[in-house]
Amino acid sequence: MKLRVGTRGSDLAMWQAHRTQGLLAGLGHEAELVIVETSGDRIQDVPLTADLGRSFFTKEIEDALLREDIDLAVHSLKDLAVDMPPGLHLGAVPERADPRERLLLRPGAADPTRPLGLVEGARVGTSSPRRRRRLAELRPDLELLELRGNVPTRLAKLRRGDYDAILLACAGLDRLGLDVDGLEVVELGPEVLPGAPGQGALGLQCRAADAGVRAALAALDDDWAARTTAVERGLLKALGGGCSLPLGAFCDAADGELRLRAFLYPEAGPALEVDLRGDDPEALVERAAALLRPALDRPLQGRRVLLLGGPRPPRLARDLEAAGADVAFATCFGVEALPVEADLAGCDHVLCASTTTLEVLRRAVDDGRVALDAAATLVVPGQATARAARELFPDRAVVVGDPPRSLGLGRAALARGARSVAALGAEGGSADGAEACAAAGVATRSLALYRTVPEAPRALPADPDAVLWLAPAAVRAVTPATLAGGPRLLAMGPSTARELEAAGVDAAVAVSPDLPGLLTILSPGA
Repeated sequence: MKLRVGTRGSDLAMWQAHRTQGLLAGLGHEAELVIVETSGDRIQDVPLTADLGRSFFTKEIEDALLREDIDLAVHSLKDLAVDMPPGLHLGAVPERADPRERLLLRPGAADPTRPLGLVEGARVGTSSPRRRRRLAELRPDLELLELRGNVPTRLAKLRRGDYDAILLACAGLDRLGLDVDGLEVVELGPEVLPGAPGQGALGLQCRAADAGVRAALAALDDDWAARTTAVERGLLKALGGGCSLPLGAFCDAADGELRLRAFLYPEAGPALEVDLRGDDPEALVERAAALLRPALDRPLQGRRVLLLGGPRPPRLARDLEAAGADVAFATCFGVEALPVEADLAGCDHVLCASTTTLEVLRRAVDDGRVALDAAATLVVPGQATARAARELFPDRAVVVGDPPRSLGLGRAALARGARSVAALGAEGGSADGAEACAAAGVATRSLALYRTVPEAPRALPADPDAVLWLAPAAVRAVTPATLAGGPRLLAMGPSTARELEAAGVDAAVAVSPDLPGLLTILSPGA
């Protein structure tokens, strides 16, 4: 089959087009390259913002497809809008290149003792809103400058001293084989800066009604690349964004499941981050969107929320701020580790009630006071606790239980076929999860790793709209009777709600220990 292949004319676009031409030739198809100039090629003196539209680098090529001037188009998948014009179809996503980001530094700009390896106040070039927001978060001292042009042009600007460093996609640098001799190279993985959805992949587009071209492209489709990029782009679509939305997303495999890591940087407020796992791609996208969308909708705008908890603010405080809330935090108790010594070998599932439990457990394991089974899975409540578990125990499998908090841990262990369970937490903490496992005939051991020590907060903000107790110990330190005004009284989980009930308060309970769960009781009208 003879095919006309539409492409932009940049060096990288031409490499990608020639690569596609070669793949088609391997299947017996003759491909002619047709260069189409896009708005992104003509306009290079303005920042990349949402005002430029969602098809800044693709519209003219798609128009050529619809006019039947070409038979298929080669795009960088990250530039291709998730909602295509009627009549067009994503025919294939070939094998994906390196999806990471690469920071290139001029001599003298490197400081390995600082985050990102950059000197104080370095001038960094990037045109991506996503990259700019993340760099500003990691290093507020950096001077972020606009960087446009094709990849060789950007590299030339760095070498002549216009910037101290520039941030580029690994895939573009690797495909072009550009010389970076004399420059410092810092690779940034998805845990630091996830790339744009679909980064490193090509998107081969054709007319939906052209069965012959669709069949030819189907032979070039890489199932894994198509599946994982569909998750990333599905999240982008669920959030209503285009290529200018400051969203970083990367999907890969972990422990036999899909793992989706994403950062969203809204116009106002702090960033939101998710790190989720699951077998169902659609469910994974739905969960991630539910966690991130509040940063765009800001449903708590103007709400004053007081959090009462442990030694330091939880990550949840940042999430509430991203949703628009004015958040205050008061420390109501400290943590005292107990002199525990335990050999938990043989316990295939370890129920960890909180982030504090994980932190105390990590110290106990490092000190040799607690031994875990080499194959033990950690079962935790909520995504924030799961992030802490993966940071503290990077080689362990981590499973997130469904609400209610303690009982959900036990149910998750049972669903995974647990044979022996260790339930860890605070002295006097909820035993619902351990009791559920024992009732099912599973060998169960409960172990208190720490106790809470009440601390009277120095001062509480006046007239909050809502007060959220994060743990039973917080209720014992600050009773509802000590609060002025008439704030809405809320509890994080059933055990905290029971403590409030004992104090004569019927509090609303979060359905899950995360932002979507809190929105059910915090949003106006809840």
